[in-house]
Amino acid sequence: MKTAILITARLKSTRLKEKALKSIMGRPMLAHMIERLRLASRPAQIIICTSTVAQDDRLCNLAEGEGVEHFRGDPDDVLQRMLDAAHYFQVDTIVSCTADNPFVDPVYIDKLVDFHLSEGNDFSMSEGLPFGTFAYILKREAVEQACRIKDTIDTEVWGGYFTDTGLFKCGTLTVTDSAIRCPELRLTVDTQEDFTLIAEVFKRLFVSGKVFKLKEIVELCKNNPDLLEINNEIQQQPGSPIKIKST
Repeated sequence: MKTAILITARLKSTRLKEKALKSIMGRPMLAHMIERLRLASRPAQIIICTSTVAQDDRLCNLAEGEGVEHFRGDPDDVLQRMLDAAHYFQVDTIVSCTADNPFVDPVYIDKLVDFHLSEGNDFSMSEGLPFGTFAYILKREAVEQACRIKDTIDTEVWGGYFTDTGLFKCGTLTVTDSAIRCPELRLTVDTQEDFTLIAEVFKRLFVSGKVFKLKEIVELCKNNPDLLEINNEIQQQPGSPIKIKST
């Protein structure tokens, strides 16, 4: 049974152009994310899961430079792209992250993988971490089924295929550690304001050769309300509703 991290990444963003490659402390944001994810011990591999569009060539170049694998698949159908990558690399358990989230926590990746496997889930998520610091865990066979029942190639937001159809065993790991339980804290990158906050966190915590912990990020933000004001007006954009084939 092979577990791997799949980081879905594109350079097509219109709200903040090429955000995955934007520089923080002299390195692309995605490179910092890879460095953090390497600390997770349960996954055997990290794979940048991008598209066949020429615009995304630089993501493949980054993957090679960082010593991780990459896969190129459907530009719009994220579920199918993840499935194709899982088949290609013979991955049974998918840890799904997006390049929008440089602070995905490796400790809770490991905890969630253990929870997912012990419960025999098709889909597992966590509850209580800051927005943008969690991953999702998927059984490859469940993604195969989701791809069979979906009736659209627009699957950039795909969680509902698992949680809303009643076809899959889903589980939620609740975070009880008060040092990191902070679901109201937004640590994803969708806009310039989001990126400014992330860059400021790096400015205050970054030490070369060290990955600062989620606990440090949460503590910094709680103790410095000025940081929270940077992106507190940003609303998460809703994704397209799921579409199921008629039977």
